[in-house]
Amino acid sequence: MEQLNIALTTIGIVVILVGLLSIPIKKSLVQEPMIAVLVGTAVGPFGLGWLDLDEWGETTPILEQAARLTLAIGLMGVALRIHKNSLRTLWRPVSLLLTAGMLGMWLASSALAAWLLDLPLWMALLVGAIVTPTDPVVASSIVTGPFAKEHLPLRVRDAISLESGANDGLAYVFVMLPILMLEHPPMGAWQDWFLQSLLVGVVLAVVIGSLIGYCAAKAIAFAEGNGFVEKQSLLGYTVAFSLVTLGAAELVGADALISVFLAGFVFNMFSDRQDEHNEENIQEAVAKLFTLPMFVIFGIALPISQWMAFGWPLLAMAMLVLLLRRPPVLLALVPMLRGPLHALDVGYMGWFGPVGVAAIYYANFAQSHVHEPIVWYVASAVVFSSIMVHGITAAPLTRAYSSRNRL
Repeated sequence: MEQLNIALTTIGIVVILVGLLSIPIKKSLVQEPMIAVLVGTAVGPFGLGWLDLDEWGETTPILEQAARLTLAIGLMGVALRIHKNSLRTLWRPVSLLLTAGMLGMWLASSALAAWLLDLPLWMALLVGAIVTPTDPVVASSIVTGPFAKEHLPLRVRDAISLESGANDGLAYVFVMLPILMLEHPPMGAWQDWFLQSLLVGVVLAVVIGSLIGYCAAKAIAFAEGNGFVEKQSLLGYTVAFSLVTLGAAELVGADALISVFLAGFVFNMFSDRQDEHNEENIQEAVAKLFTLPMFVIFGIALPISQWMAFGWPLLAMAMLVLLLRRPPVLLALVPMLRGPLHALDVGYMGWFGPVGVAAIYYANFAQSHVHEPIVWYVASAVVFSSIMVHGITAAPLTRAYSSRNRL
């Protein structure tokens, strides 16, 4: 009980402080996820020792389920803030980022894991898949709020939101292939991957998410038309139906992250409340109440002693993933991305592809299947590095982009 009370107090203080200082934080070198992670580290086993996840139960399922819930809430907020017109202009570059872009990031990250950590092929491909998706939760701290609206055009903010929201779920396909290859003979693994991961995991997830999102939009329109619902209830409504989508998709074996994002996206497209949901207020409320606690928990769970045992190869892995996983891939795609996006936009997006809660989720999901602690050690190091480096560079590079952007 004492651990619970300390955790509640710590998380509450973080949420309050970040809420009170949200505008100065956005303009500073210390972003919201960084604060939460550092506080978690300070009160965890390697700091003051006030909190220890081992006393809460088995760490892997705690982190997996906490990250899954955080992603569900975060993805709903991302989907709700995307403007309807953006889909018409951005569908082509975002589709390219979700196919060639993700494949390139997966192969680059996997090559680094094999080279620096001497991992066998499928284990390297698993680690690479885990750190491939751009995290919508960390990205939200960069593309939301008055500071982002002042310095970043809508096309960049919505492109990052669309890509990060969609590729979290699609990463399931990349993660499941090496897991199945490590667990089963190749022929059976390929068959299971096609049937379970692609057909059931992705296709069924698309159907479930689209259906729930459409029904949710029509239900709230009916309720409002008949005077059954108050305007203030939208936030609670969207959070609730994101949880419904998350649970329903998991029950039938579909990829819940794809379902949740599509549910929110379809709800947004078919809802007449675009001006009323005020995407910034919804996203900020969601971030303060749901995502910051996840970063505190992550800070508590950091395997710092295991990082130190790995030494420089792990440090090199974490740094080189940030430098080589995404910027070179998007640089190569500049000719095909130009049009809706400008070269400067692609350069900015090439750097700001943070690794975060999605990697935490997939690392613990994978560890529960393959039982290899190195997966968590590597993923957590990359996530921590990304939160720190992208957080420190967010405000100055956003100002630099704004000073050079003329369109």
